[in-house]
Amino acid sequence: MAKPTKKQQARRRFVQRVIAVLGLAAVIAVGVLGWRWQASLPVRAVEVSDVVHADTSAVLDLVAVPDSALLFALDPAILADRARRHPWVADASVTRWPTGTLGIAVTERMPVALVLDAPGRPAYFFDAAGFRMPVVAGAAYDVPLLSGAFGPFNPTQPTDDATTLELLTALATTSPEIDALISSIERSPDGALTLTTAPLPDGRALPAALGRTGFTDKLSRLHAFWHQALLTRPATPVRRIDLRFDGQIITDEGSE
Repeated sequence: MAKPTKKQQARRRFVQRVIAVLGLAAVIAVGVLGWRWQASLPVRAVEVSDVVHADTSAVLDLVAVPDSALLFALDPAILADRARRHPWVADASVTRWPTGTLGIAVTERMPVALVLDAPGRPAYFFDAAGFRMPVVAGAAYDVPLLSGAFGPFNPTQPTDDATTLELLTALATTSPEIDALISSIERSPDGALTLTTAPLPDGRALPAALGRTGFTDKLSRLHAFWHQALLTRPATPVRRIDLRFDGQIITDEGSE
């Protein structure tokens, strides 16, 4: 095959440059058209997913997307932050789909305790971070009951009470076996906590003084004492357990 002449080689290079320029122009044109299409794409639908107890309408009201909004003019971070203001929403992510749909995926809070009001009615749930969630239809959780002074309901801010936060952390991290021993916990006006156990085989439920701190260790000691002493000595008339002192378990025994 004959070797191309210099003229043929020059012509070939010219054609390649023309093709490259035309290709670049086509890419730019497609990009411009795509940008114009994206910039003018309206929000056609807003979908909230993964809700269980959060009210979808309430989430949509918080996100507050205008009817005339352009999809890619919306800031997903701002919209997600608005969705997190719902008391049941722990986290949210927002996705803008090319179909014109705005997707809001939520992660809901997990209750670790249920607070009762003064008459003993369910008032609100606590999660492990100290956020309060209102009691809604279908929200049934087998969690310890709390009563006493745990502060007023605030749907957007967690409690800043150190005793409450430590208790909630302990309840969230205990084993199912320890959790099964807890029926309720009452907070007295001075801030001290008293736990009421689940019933023993003979039907007795015992009060256990927890104090104001160190709840994870105290619940572990209660579990050990329950299985090593109470269940193995059912005839011992224990009336009260005191776990307030580090490393100690003090009991009040005797007849009424």
